[in-house]
Order: sequence, then C-alpha cells, then structure tokens
Amino acid sequence: MTATQDEKNAEIFEQVWLKATTRISDLIKDPAEEKFLKSIVMGGTVAAEAIVSSTAASEFWGEGNIAWADEISQLLSFLMLSQCYRWVTEKIDEGQSPLPKEVIVTRLIYAFGTEPEQSLDDFARFDAQFNHDLDTKPHIVHAASFILGRICEIAGHPCFAWGKIKFPVDELTSLAKKGVIIDSEPIRGQNDINVVTTSISMGLEAMNKFHDESS
Repeated sequence: MTATQDEKNAEIFEQVWLKATTRISDLIKDPAEEKFLKSIVMGGTVAAEAIVSSTAASEFWGEGNIAWADEISQLLSFLMLSQCYRWVTEKIDEGQSPLPKEVIVTRLIYAFGTEPEQSLDDFARFDAQFNHDLDTKPHIVHAASFILGRICEIAGHPCFAWGKIKFPVDELTSLAKKGVIIDSEPIRGQNDINVVTTSISMGLEAMNKFHDESS
C-alpha cells in the first residue's frame, strides 16, 4: 500500500479510537473498568489497522471507511477480551472475580456503535474458536483464518457462509467438503495468516502497555 493509504488508515483508526474511548468515558464511572475497556479498544484498533494494511483484506478495504473500521476494531477487541479472560481464569484461585464476558461485550458494542445482533454473533463465534485453538493446538491458525475472512466480508467480500458453520471448528479442510467456503483465495496465503497472528500479538502488547501506563 502507498504511504498515503497507510496515513489514511492511521487517521481512520485514530478516529475509531477517539470515538470509542469517549463513549466509554461517558458510560463507565469506575476508573478501573474504564481503563480495562480502553486498553481492550487500544489492542483491538492496533491489531485491526495492521491487518487491513498488510493482508489480502487490503484489496477489499481500498481507501477504507469509519463504519468498516468500527466493526473490524470491535472484532479484534473481542479477541483481546477473550485473551484477558483466559489470563483472569488462570488467577481465579487468587480471588479474581471478573464481570461476565457478556457484560463487557455489550459495553464494547456500545463503545463502537455497531449492530448488536451481528456483534454478539461475532463474539460467540470467535471467542469459541480462539479458545478452542489455544486449548487444542499449538497455534491460532483457524481463528486467524476466520478473522481474516470476516474482515474481508466487512469490507464487502464474503468468504464463509457463517450460518452453516458450527463453532468451534477442528479442521478447516472439513468446511470445504460442506460447501460453506464461498471464496478461499483471500484466506489461503500463509503469509497473510502469519500477519493476522502477528497483528493479534501486537494488539495484546499494545493493550497491556496502555493498561500498565494509564494512571
């Protein structure tokens, strides 16, 4: 992508960040929860910008727009939340008592201003797949493939018939036999999948850094 488009992407996702965090500040009065939510949004927007700038999704993203960036940032923020709750679960014996994930999800949906039903479907699918991958495999390739496919769809290019897929999925090859893959081309490249997994790691790092450095 050209430097001009990279700059435009940065501007778009900065606007998403500012809008979402402003809405969080207006909604949440508890400082600890406000910081937690904003850190999740930070991780989500960082990962989202990296993916649309450096994968096959960039072809469909084109010049991009705020509405798409809201949905994609929210999608990646859901993964940040999934990872946070894995960490919290590991410390449950230490007296941690987090809010139910579903409560945080509804607050993120409010922050990003997205369509609730689709957003809840996204969270249920990708939370299940992300956790399944981490529990059963040495990688998150399947979750990354679905994330990339959903990002392409948000940008106008469907890859999966989501209603025909039962999550979590053990092997992507089984989907081809069931006729639920609309277009595998955008999700086929190993380099693109590597970018998605790296971008998720970048998002987690940005999330933790924001949380640690926020007063």
